[in-house]
Order: sequence, then C-alpha cells, then structure tokens
Amino acid sequence: MAVQLKLPTSARRRIYQALVDQPGRHWTVRTLTQALALHASVKETAVRDTINFLLSLQLVALVPHQRAMTISLTAPGERALIVALRRANSQAGA
Repeated sequence: MAVQLKLPTSARRRIYQALVDQPGRHWTVRTLTQALALHASVKETAVRDTINFLLSLQLVALVPHQRAMTISLTAPGERALIVALRRANSQAGA
C-alpha cells in the first residue's frame, strides 16, 4: 500500500473517517466536502485530491450512471482505511 495511506495527513484522516463512518454511501466531492464542513475545515481541493488518490489505489469505485463523479467505498477500501486510521491514531498517541 502507498506510504501516503499509511501516514495520512489530518485532512485525509477526516476524509477517511467520513468514508468509513458511512461505507455504503455514494459521495461526490461536494457532498463529502459539505459533510466535513460541519465538523472540520477540509478544503474541496483536499477532498478532490484524496478521492483521486483513493481511486488510483482502487479503494473507492466510481458509481455508474451519475452526472457528477460519484464514488463509493469498496470492501477492501474500507479495511485499508480502517487500518490507516488505526495506525495514525496509535502514532498520535505515542
């Protein structure tokens, strides 16, 4: 797995957590940015970059037949993000 996934930035940790909290949900850049705006200030560019990064790793999949780019978390993606979040939390506590 890519090094960036093992040591996510604080913005990526928030994005990963939002995806893991609602694994069956379909997300666009806008809906994910709006969901994060309620609790944390994560810029739209960070959301877009992270979605593209996760797409490149095949941890999220494109939802077909949508006008806007829409993604959903895959089962392997959910497991990988949970591991990345656990590692980040254990490193923050160390």
